[in-house]
Formats: sequence, structure tokens, C-alpha cells
Amino acid sequence: MFKMKQIIRKPYCAGTWYSSNANELRNELKKYLENTGAVNNKAVKAIIVPHAGYMYSGQVAAYAFKSVPENIKEVIILGTAHHYYLKGVAASDYDNFETPLGKIPVSKRNKSFKSEKNISVIPEADTNEHSIEIELPFLQCVLKDFSIIPLYVGKIDYKEFSSILEKYLSDKTLIVVSVDLSHFHNYDKAVTLDKYTTTSIEELDSEKIKEAEIDSPYAVMALLELAKKLNWKPELLKYANSGDVTGDKSRVVGYSAFIFTEQRKNENQFIFTELDIEYMESLAKQSVESFIGEGKKLRLKSYPDKFNAELACFVTLKIKKDLRGCIGTIEPNGSLWDSIIENAISAATKDWRFSPVRKDELKDLSYEVSVLSKPEQLFYSSEEELLREIKNKGVIISKGQNRALYLPQVWEHFSNPADFLSSLCQKGNMNKAEWRSGNLEVFVFENLN
Repeated sequence: MFKMKQIIRKPYCAGTWYSSNANELRNELKKYLENTGAVNNKAVKAIIVPHAGYMYSGQVAAYAFKSVPENIKEVIILGTAHHYYLKGVAASDYDNFETPLGKIPVSKRNKSFKSEKNISVIPEADTNEHSIEIELPFLQCVLKDFSIIPLYVGKIDYKEFSSILEKYLSDKTLIVVSVDLSHFHNYDKAVTLDKYTTTSIEELDSEKIKEAEIDSPYAVMALLELAKKLNWKPELLKYANSGDVTGDKSRVVGYSAFIFTEQRKNENQFIFTELDIEYMESLAKQSVESFIGEGKKLRLKSYPDKFNAELACFVTLKIKKDLRGCIGTIEPNGSLWDSIIENAISAATKDWRFSPVRKDELKDLSYEVSVLSKPEQLFYSSEEELLREIKNKGVIISKGQNRALYLPQVWEHFSNPADFLSSLCQKGNMNKAEWRSGNLEVFVFENLN
């Protein structure tokens, strides 16, 4: 079968803005990343990074790139068209982008982006342009097996564009906004101008960005709108300007590294540490062993204050990798510590799928406690939106008297959201394709621990 030739975007600034030698380039980036002290953060959903030559801004950019989660599979890169006056958003017709570190495939979803409002292919926007290219080697150092959606952002309705971006998000999508801050002022003025910009970003104030001196303000404003809607928190990891690097403070360019992290509701109130999780599992274990081994319900004399909070939970029992019982509530039913005790005993004695746990099994049991957020109803307008919004979340579906629930950890057994929903429908004694009917009520929730 005839195979069409791939269209490859060759690097424009390799050998000038960064090394064209793969080993030198990788070693340079590795040094920048190691110098940050930053770590991968699973909650990072977007970053803002500079796009000057690596000798100037590479160290600043590394702070954000080092924080990127390793499971990212698709990166939407919002760049600046420096040499072309751009209205709307310029997409790409390339199949791959190439750097000295290899080729990066353009996502199959790039085609869908090109059909969105005010987005079109404008080759001139990419001519002799570095703002997207400069971010690619960093991505190649921190990610594996990923694809990109490269977009140059000009003057556009940033709220509409923000809504378009939201449509394409998943748990394995990262947004990279490639921008420098103020240009060619003396050091002190640059610091003042850039402080206004970084503060505006930290405050998620889109309107103030209109007055900021920053590349691609509409891309930044769209990201801030998205962050407000999805409860992403911006954090400035590093600021510097070229004067800090070269020592020439007469005409400098400003650089910033921001990360945007997803915030859970009640996050500040309920932060569970590894010690808290160990306490939960120990409490479940003591409860089962006391009840099965001695016929007594565990009585606590004291417990950490946060365990007095009214939170729902499930307790799961396993022997090796095999389920041995799982019971819980989706709504809070008293204090967390009491719920753990009750649900642990119920999981051992009342799960209708299993006979009660025997004394001789106690030594082989393992325990898992899932503390749950309050379920929220999911309203969706298409199958695509439904499949995107449930990913990696706990899900409840109901239709009439039929109802079924999967905890977030059930995703370990599914890579396809459609298969997840089909299985959940069958669990609720419904046709496995019922989720396609649009007649289900769908609720989602998350593990808080």
C-alpha cells in the first residue's frame, strides 16, 4: 500500500540558539534540570516558560520543565509569531517536528484543532520562528512517547480560545505557553515591569495582562481564564532576566518559569500525609482483627484531629492481589475514624460477593482506605466530553433503580474510558452500551488521599 511521505519541520535555530550536537545539547539540558532542585508534580497542568537562547533563559525554563509529570502524552504548545502579524491562531500542517534529539510527532488531534473557530494553517507564522522549537528539546528530556499540538497565538478572543483549549484537555495533556517578558529596558525598569506581569499571573487577572509587556498576551490570558475555571493555581518558580546571566544590565529581557497545578476542593483542610495513610490502613487492620479475632468492635481512646472530619470512605481488603471485600459510603456518615472502623468490619463480614473473613486469613490480608470527595454531577454535551471528563475519577452512574459505582483505582484495569463505562453499565445491570444513550445520570468524585 502506498504510504504518503511525512512532512517534517526541520529545526531553524539549532546551532545558534542551542547546540546542534545531540550529546552536547542533552548534557546542557541535563545540567539545567539538575540545578533546579524541582521534582515531578502530578498536579501540574500547564507551564509558562521563556524562549530565548538556552545560554540566556535555559536555566529559568528548566524549573518549570523539571516539574512536568512524567505521564504526559500530549503537549499543546502556544507560541509567539515574532515575524508575522497574526490575527487568530496559526496551526501546523507538519507531521513531525525535528530537533537534534530526534523527531516529535504532531498529535492526530491537530487536525481537529485546525477546524476550530479562528484557527487556520498560516505557514508564514512559523517561518524563521523559534518560540515553539526552543521548547521541544526540553520536552524530549523530560517526557517519553509524546506528541505535540503546535499553535502560534495572535490577537484573538481569549475567552473563546480558552474554551477551545478546554475541549482538548485530558489527564495526560500539558499546556506549554512560550513567552518572554519585558524587552530591552534597563535592569531596574525591567524588574518593575516584570513584577507587574508576574503578579498579574499569580492573581489570575486576565485583564491586567492587556497592559503587561509580555509576548503573546492572548495565549497567557486564555491560560489564566482556563486556570480560573478549572481551579489551577499558578506558582512562580523562577524569575530572572538576561542581565542576571550576562552582567550587562543596560538592555535586558525578562524570563519567568510558572507552573499551574490542579487544586482539589478542601485541599487546605484535608491534606493527608504518608503517615496519615499508614494510620488509616493500621486502623482498618486493627478493626478487622479485633472483630474477627476477638468478636469485639475496636474502641479508640484518641485519634488525630483531622480524622474527626466528616468524610466518606471505602475500605478494600485483598489477599495478595485478589479482592476479599470492599465496603464504603459515597456520602459522609459521621467522623472519618468511625467510618474507617465500620467499613473495615463491613468489608470483612458483609460484602455479599464473599463469605465472611476467617481467622486464618487475617495474616494474609492487606488493607486500602480511600477517602472520597463529595460526588458532583457531570453535565456533558457529547460522548467525547463524557469520556474525557471521567478519566481517572471515581464514577457513579444511575438510571431509574439501576446504579453502579467504580472507585478511581479501578482505572488500573482500563486504558479506554469507553470500556470503563461499558463495564460499569454491566455492573449496574444495564446494557453495556447504555452510556451512549444520554439517559444516564453521571457523578464523579476523587480520592482525597
